[in-house]
Amino acid sequence: MKTIVMMVGIGNNDRGSARLASKFGRTILLQDAYIEHHEVWENGVRTFNGPEVKIQQSRLLAELTFGLSALPRWLRGYRAAVPGGQSDLVITSAYGQTFAGLWLRLTGRTRKVVCIISDYLPPHGRWSVRVHRRISGFLTRLVARFADEAWVVSPRIPTMKVNLNSFVLPLWIDDNCAPQDGRDEIGYIGFPSPDHAVEVLFEICKKHGFKLNLFGDSPYLQTIRNLAPADTVFHGITNDNVKIGQALARCFCGYAVYRDTSPNSYSYFGIPSKCLQLFASNVPVVTTNTAHFTQNIAEAGVGCVVNPTLEEIEKAILDIRARFSAYYEAISQFRRTWNANVEKFHDERFRMLLAPIK
Repeated sequence: MKTIVMMVGIGNNDRGSARLASKFGRTILLQDAYIEHHEVWENGVRTFNGPEVKIQQSRLLAELTFGLSALPRWLRGYRAAVPGGQSDLVITSAYGQTFAGLWLRLTGRTRKVVCIISDYLPPHGRWSVRVHRRISGFLTRLVARFADEAWVVSPRIPTMKVNLNSFVLPLWIDDNCAPQDGRDEIGYIGFPSPDHAVEVLFEICKKHGFKLNLFGDSPYLQTIRNLAPADTVFHGITNDNVKIGQALARCFCGYAVYRDTSPNSYSYFGIPSKCLQLFASNVPVVTTNTAHFTQNIAEAGVGCVVNPTLEEIEKAILDIRARFSAYYEAISQFRRTWNANVEKFHDERFRMLLAPIK
């Protein structure tokens, strides 16, 4: 049996990808970001689910080394999780993990490496930010060039041009089979920043008495936490898809607003993965015209695309509340169509990548 290793961050989208990959070989999912976690998937079934361990690390060291200080930890995680230390394919996200994958290929411990490019940080802002982003951009281009394939989440990401074998990766949308009834809350997933306009959501929830479930944390959130409605549930940072799904099953609306919708924003080049988590529980989303993926939301009727103003956001939330059943059905249809294309993509790529070397 082929062995596939995914060295990625954290999120339910990674689990969906691991399940798809496991049709083509035993798939070991190594998640490493704020949480360290290890899973094994075989033929679409999770056969091992390790504990979640919060990683205590210096943000200053990570910034100074561009995240490469974690390289020994990723390699140790690979050795501990992969029987015999040999694999047929390593799939990575972020340039640091791709450096680890390329080292494994160089030392003969894997045959091929796929680099997933999940974002692009435009060199915009103060001088130190521009310098940092130019260096991280260079490192991303470097590893993408030497990977066997580069998969980008958005066709807007310019890094894809450095590898002739580059493809736009459609991300899987899970189906949590969440029922339509009992929806009277709102959900937010992310790492709040001023760009996310979370304080606007707080104001709307207070005005209309909507209970808010907030997944994620950040220093900025702690500065505005006192503005939240009293009954807001702060779930913190978690990778527990059961816990997330249970909360979202009570939500009629999700929130993914960005104030900056220009090419100066990294969100312009990415994909709103929080939207995919919301859709997994048939939760329609209020968002802004930020990412390339956003056009699907408007066309499929699975949410509302608005300008980032209180008036438009409030109107959209109330519209979703009034017509939730129509949005619920639209998400079910969209997920079926979207996931059919996701399966086709994975079938084509894995058959090519795992083919015998002639």
